[in-house]
Amino acid sequence: ASNAPSQALVPMLVASFSASLQGLDAEAALKYLVLLSGKGKFVKEQVQRLLLETRQFETLAGKLASDGSRSNAALDAHFSKSNISSILADGANVAIQSGKPADAAELLVLSGHFGALFTLMNRELAAYLVASTQEEFDKRQFWFNAASQFHAIHLVHGKTYVQNALESEGRISLGNTFQLLMNLVVFFDRCREKQWEGAWLLMNNLNLLPKDDSEMTVKVEAFFQLDNCVKQIFHHVVLAAMEALCHLFRSLRQEGTGISIQQQNTIDQRLDELRTLARLLVTFSRLLNLPGLGDGDTYVRIAQLEKNMM
Repeated sequence: ASNAPSQALVPMLVASFSASLQGLDAEAALKYLVLLSGKGKFVKEQVQRLLLETRQFETLAGKLASDGSRSNAALDAHFSKSNISSILADGANVAIQSGKPADAAELLVLSGHFGALFTLMNRELAAYLVASTQEEFDKRQFWFNAASQFHAIHLVHGKTYVQNALESEGRISLGNTFQLLMNLVVFFDRCREKQWEGAWLLMNNLNLLPKDDSEMTVKVEAFFQLDNCVKQIFHHVVLAAMEALCHLFRSLRQEGTGISIQQQNTIDQRLDELRTLARLLVTFSRLLNLPGLGDGDTYVRIAQLEKNMM
C-alpha cells in the first residue's frame, strides 16, 4: 500500500515531462509516454492529449494513402493498427466535446471510421447551410471546402474504400445525405447570388419536391426517410425553393410586353406551370407539418409567396 502513491506519481511525472517536450518534438514526447508499463488507459489518454494539443497528426499518425490505407508514422512503432485506430477515434470524440470538430474530422479520416466522419460532416454542413452571420458564413465555407476536398481525394476515380467501409457498417445512407447536403449548399449559394434559374434547375434535379399531384404521396414519404439533420432544416429548403419560383415568375411576367401572341402564349403557359409548382409546394409544406418542424412563420411565408403569383 505504501507504494501506491509512488506508483501513481511516476506516470504523472513522466506525462508531465512528456508534455514539456511536446512543443519542441512531438515524437520525443511520445517516446517518453510509451515508457510507462502496460500501455493501458492512462497512456492512451495521454497520447490523445498529445495529438490534440500538438495537432501533429501526420507526424504521429501518418496520412491516408490513395488506396485508403494509413501510412506508418510515430505511433506505429509502439501500437498495433487497431489500437491506433481506436486512439484516433476516441481522440476525435474528445475533440468534438471540446468544440474542435475540424480536428475531429482529421482524426476520423486517419482512423478509418468513415461512418463517424460522415455523421460529423453532415451535421456541420446542415448546421451552417443557412448562414446569417459572418462567423456562420466562414464555418459554412470551411466545411464545404473540407467536404469538397474529401470528395475529390477519396470519392472519385473509381475509389471504393469509403463506400465499402460504409456498407460494412450498414451506413451507406450517410453517403447519400452527404451528397444531398453538398448540393443544397450550392443551391443556397445560387439563391444568395440571385441565380434563380440555376437554383431552381438544381432543386428540380434533386427530386425532393413534387412536380405534379401524382408525386405528392411519394415525396412526403421520401421526406420522412431523410436523415434528421436534413429534416431539421428542410423548412429553409422549401422556403428558398418557393422564393426561387416567385422570382422566376416575376421575371417571366415582366418579359410579356411588346411581344407576339405566340410568344405571349408560351409565356402564359410557363407562368401557369410555375403557379402549379407553387401550389404543390404549399400543399407539400402543409403535409410535412413544416410549422411544427421549423420557424412558426415559415408556412405562412411560403403560402404568401404563392399568393403573390396569382
